[in-house]
This record gives sequence, structure tokens and C-alpha cells, in this order.
Amino acid sequence: ADTFMASIEKVTSRRVRRLVDGGRGLRTEMFWNRTVATLSLMALGSSAPEIFLSVIDIIKKRFHFGTLGPATIVGSASFNLFVIIAVCIVVVPSNEVRVIQNLPAFYITAFFSVIAYLWMACILLVTSEDVVEVWEAAVTFLLFVVLICVSYKVDKGAGSWILRRLGILESAEQGRNSQGTGEYFVFDQQVVRLPGSDKAETLQIIVHRSAEKPNGLKAATCVYRTEAISALPGFDYEDVSGTLKFGPGEAQQQIEVVILGKTWRLRDCCFLLVLEDAEGETQFSPDDDGGEDSAIMTITLGAFGRAPNTPIQHWDALVGVDACRNAVDEWKGQVTQVWYCNGSPEAQSEASIADWLMHLISLPWNVAFAFGPPLCLGGGWTCFCWSLCVIAALTACVSDLAELFGCVLGVPDIITAITFVALGTSMPDLFASLSAAKEDPTADASIVNVTGSNSVNVFLGLGVPWTLAALYWMSVGRTPEWEATYPEVAARISGVAFVVQAGDLGFSVLAFCYVCFLALFLLHARKRLLRAELGGPVASKLASGFAMMTYWFGWVALVSAQALRWGMPGADVGEFLLVVIIAIFASAAVTVVPMWLMVREAACTEPSAVYGASDEATGRKFTPSVDTAAWMSWSVPRAGEVRPEPMLFGVAVSDVSIDRRMCMAAPKPGRAPVYCSFLRCVFGGGSVM
Repeated sequence: ADTFMASIEKVTSRRVRRLVDGGRGLRTEMFWNRTVATLSLMALGSSAPEIFLSVIDIIKKRFHFGTLGPATIVGSASFNLFVIIAVCIVVVPSNEVRVIQNLPAFYITAFFSVIAYLWMACILLVTSEDVVEVWEAAVTFLLFVVLICVSYKVDKGAGSWILRRLGILESAEQGRNSQGTGEYFVFDQQVVRLPGSDKAETLQIIVHRSAEKPNGLKAATCVYRTEAISALPGFDYEDVSGTLKFGPGEAQQQIEVVILGKTWRLRDCCFLLVLEDAEGETQFSPDDDGGEDSAIMTITLGAFGRAPNTPIQHWDALVGVDACRNAVDEWKGQVTQVWYCNGSPEAQSEASIADWLMHLISLPWNVAFAFGPPLCLGGGWTCFCWSLCVIAALTACVSDLAELFGCVLGVPDIITAITFVALGTSMPDLFASLSAAKEDPTADASIVNVTGSNSVNVFLGLGVPWTLAALYWMSVGRTPEWEATYPEVAARISGVAFVVQAGDLGFSVLAFCYVCFLALFLLHARKRLLRAELGGPVASKLASGFAMMTYWFGWVALVSAQALRWGMPGADVGEFLLVVIIAIFASAAVTVVPMWLMVREAACTEPSAVYGASDEATGRKFTPSVDTAAWMSWSVPRAGEVRPEPMLFGVAVSDVSIDRRMCMAAPKPGRAPVYCSFLRCVFGGGSVM
């Protein structure tokens, strides 16, 4: 999984250069759009086991329906949405919060994740009961294309007015938190061309700080690094990285890059020197290459000399001689690295007993996978395809083991799929999201990847195999074997179709749609009330995590009971309906607890410590404080104290008093209750203040 994700990052990190201003300027941009890369390759990376399991399950059963694949997709979506997000909410320290930065991506993927499972329930239970037609399977797959297109268009600015009306996207005036200082990190020139040479030379690059008032420059820093395009580090130049530290009044510093000598170079090659992560008042110029996020210099090394013979010349033109040498060196390094605990002799000397234990357990797997192609070969695509093949082979083994496990224990496939198999396929995502929640400054990697992955699971994990199966039966036609396998469907329809017996699967999808709505509503409420999806006050984050975990345990228990008891012939329908009704009200009651705590904590938190100044135009848009410690600083007023703030849950704060004992907002006589208006705040009709 780590190699697969590394190959995806390698593929999506490719940069391209284009001419601007009529050929007078150069812009370096990412080849892959961030949104498209996240929803296609990144989501494919996290959803690959579920997708392959569903495809392999269909092929093994000779294009007949199998429960294991679709049930694993639903079970994995349940584990991802409830368990992973619950853990991420809780593990963030109490004095910190994590906020989703790309809100449009979250709401779009969340919307499509709900649509995906509602569509799945529709084709199983409504449009064509127990039958999946070709158009239904094709629409399921095409929804994946629709998701990418919609996300791409929104990322490019389409539909911005709708998102602003819904409160998802801030307007340009509201998003303009600070004005530019006029101080920029700039290079002397953005493009440098050097003639080829057989001698090494040191290129000295000057970095300036341009400012309207040079004498007023304050201390600032930025990080620099080289990045390969067609030139190779170690063959054409030496990789460098570090930090430039400018003192007060200091206007320039120097970076040295060593250009290596070569006996010949048949083609021009280039690499980048990138400045990024600026700290202080000095920023990057939006007019230079790299834009507001970085400053980029392109260094081109010219061709010279001749190849020693014709075969080498052709080989260099085809794949590159230095690229092959670099790939061999990396391959030798990764084969040697797996034998050492923690990857190197130095790290092995400091390894603990636990490190050695994990090393010995994973050694057979690491040795087997170490012989795969290195990341540098083919721009990452070779490693990507090889990883897909390995995941497919392992998934086939998991499919057989899961069926044997269920057969030995006498457990239906749907229970095995939503528990053991779903947990196994989702464990890497759990640890990756856990690490992202602790280390990343935002909640995008922890939450948006979950909603995006859940959508891709259905659109590809069901769209691809079901389309193949539907087309197969349409081409094969009605056979005696098909009629004997599905006598009820054969008596109901005149032709032939891909039969998907909904049964327990349809119930599990409907139940998941309900608890999925509750979970997304809880996340939305955290955004509206606490202005943070992850972390926050101890009580509310523990209650939110408990509610999410309860959703998952309750869903698994209900689906398992349906498969083992109420799905059997002669089951008591009245008992089943009673349990479902109780489960609906119980899950809603579990949701009320964190909602009540969030309302109480928001009412007890000093508004000025949580939010910035209100927007005069709307009266309800606020900027969260950057300082998360200040965000969490509580200030419980004295009994009867009146707060001089504009609004609190839709009620004028001047009309609200505070009861210290209950730490709750209590309206003055004759005023609307605060808790009656909090739903208006949650659903977007008002703001916390």
C-alpha cells in the first residue's frame, strides 16, 4: 500500500511548463489538477482492494452475483465514515482543532457519497427488483465521471455563486483576510540556460527581497530545494535544499548549485530551483513563476558532444541512459534497505525490541515487494501498474480466505464482508488518516478522502463489475443454467439479465444511508457550531466520537441480525419492524448528546476568542481565529452577565443571560429560546453569533 501511494504521488507530482504573455514568460504548473488527482488516482489507491475484490468475485462466479464484493464495499464505507472519522475527532489534542480547508470538495464528495448508496438501493429495490440492467450499471460507472467533472468545474470557479448562497464558499470580500505587504522573494532571472560542459561548475543564484521601502525589511525565511524535470540529480546536478534566513534589513542571499560535468549530453535537460514556505511579512509575487505559493527558477543544461556509438545514442533517445542507471541504483538501494531494521545500518543500531519484532514479521513481505520497479522508472507509472497487479493478486487470496472463513464458522458472506474483510481493507486508511489528523494542519486528508473514497467504491467497485456482468449476459443470452439458477426471475422476465438478489444487501444499504445522513449531519453541525470538524473541547469531541462508533456498532449488529434471524423464512416481521424503529430512535438520541454539548460549549466560550470580527454586510459570517489555543480558551461569565456580542445562535446576545451552574444560554423573559433557534444556525439560516 505504501509503495502504491508513493507511485501515485510520483505520478501526480509531474510539472509542466507553458509560455505566457505571448511567449515572453514561462509558467510552471502541476500537470494533474489537484481535485482530479484526489478523486481519481488517490481515491483509486485507497479503494483498490474493494474494487478488485468486487471484480474478482464476479469473475470467480462466472458473472453471477456474489455478495462478498458489494457487501465489502458497503462495510468498508461504513468503517471509513464512522470509525475512522471518530478516531480522527478524538485523537486531536484538546487545545487544537482541524478545519476542512477545501469545503466545496467536502460537500460535493459527501453529496455524491450519499447519492451513490441511494442509487445503489434504488437499482436493487425500485427500478428493477433483483435485476441490474445494462443502463443501470453504465449509469453507476458514469457517475464517477460526473463526480470528477463537477469537482473540476467547481475547483475552476464554476457555480461559485451557488456555493456562496449556501454558505460553503466565502465571497472574495470575506476571503480577503490580509492585504499584500509588497515584499517579495524574487530571483534575478526566472530562466537560466547553461552550455554543456565536461567540467563541474558551481552556479551562484541570488535571491532578492523586493520591497517598496527596503529600509523597512523585517526578518523572514523561506525554504529552497531543487526539483528534477528532465535533468537527473546525481548525474546532471547535485540536489540541494535548505532554509534562507533573512535578517532585518537584509535584502539578498545566495544559493549555490553544483552542475556536474559529463562527457556528452544528447538533449537539453532542465530542473527547477523552488522557493516555498515563506514565513514573515515577505511573500511570493503572484506575477512570477510559481504564483503566490512559491517562486520558481528554471535551469536548462544544454546538449553537447556525441554518443560513443550508435546503439547508445538510440537507447538514450528512447528512454535515457542516465535514467536507466538511476533506476538500477534505486532498485539496488531498495533491495538492500529491506534487510536492515528501520531501513539503514545507522537506524538499526538504535532500533528497539518492538522495531525488531515488526521487522521480522514484515520481512518476508518486504523482501517480496522490494524487487518491484523503482519509483523513478517511467515517471512512477511502472511502479503504479506493478502495484495494481500485486494488490489484485493479494485481493484474490483474501477473497478465497474470506469464503473459507465464513464456511468454517457457518457465517453468511454478508457478515464476513462487513466485518472481517471490510476491516482488513480499511486498516491502512485508518492509520493513514490517524497520522494525518495528528500532523496535518487541516482536516482535508482525514475527512475529504473518506467521502471521496466512499463514492469511488460504488461508482467503480460496482459500476465496473456490474457493467461487465450485464454485458456478458446480454451477449450470451438465456441459457438453461441461468433459468435453473433463477427460476423466479426467469418466470417474471422474457429475456435474460444480470440477477442481483437484493435481500440482506438491500437492507444493509438502506440502513447505511440513514446512519450516513446522521454522521454527515453531525460533521456539519460541528462545522457550524464549533467551526472545526476535528478536535475541540473534550466533552463534545468524546461525545461525537462515541456517537460515530455507536453508529457503526449499531449498523453492524442490525445487518447481522437481519441476515441471521429476520432474513430467514418464517421470521417475525412485527419483531423486525419494532427493532428497526427502536434503532432509528436510538441512533437519533445518540446524535442529540454531542449536539447538546456543542451548543452548551459554544454558548460558554467567549465569542471574541473564537471568531474574528463579523462581516458587516451579512452579519453572520465570521473568520475563525488562526491561533487554535485562543480558539479553545474558555471564559465562563458570571451568573446573569450580559454579553456585548451581536448574535448567539440567532438570538441577540444582549437579550441572553448566562446561568453559570448549567453553563447554558437562557433567554430573558419574553424572548425566543436559544435552543429553539440553534437548528436554524445548523442548517444555515443563522450563525453562531
